[in-house]
Amino acid sequence: MDTWLLLLVMSLATYRLTRLVVEDVFPPVLWLRDRLVGGWREPTMKERHHERFPQGEVEEGCLKAIPGLGTFSLVDGELQIYGRRWKRSPFWLAELISCPWCASGWVALAVTAGTWATVGLPAPLLVWPAVWGAGALIAAQEWA
Repeated sequence: MDTWLLLLVMSLATYRLTRLVVEDVFPPVLWLRDRLVGGWREPTMKERHHERFPQGEVEEGCLKAIPGLGTFSLVDGELQIYGRRWKRSPFWLAELISCPWCASGWVALAVTAGTWATVGLPAPLLVWPAVWGAGALIAAQEWA
């Protein structure tokens, strides 16, 4: 495989895996992210269509706890759900997983190391920041 094509594929893989870690609502990843990061987030489509979901029952600034669904509140007019973080989850890990730029650096390192170990790479210490930068630039686009 040509080196430029390999770098392009690695950059796209970095973008996609970073989005999975930081933003996607794939249930196992979302559950783990809620436990490691915590905080307010938008409800998923499944949570919105649950029969016990608060439709018009939540006021701005008030919390509504629903067993099995979590705690809801209106934040700036948008309904938000609060994910409770594990007590043993360190603050630095929460910051690392919630920051797209930070997470993309470690994802790019893993993609670079995996590619280097399987197919080989010329100058992997130079490839890592290049893949990181390209993946982060793709993620910064509005259409991404």
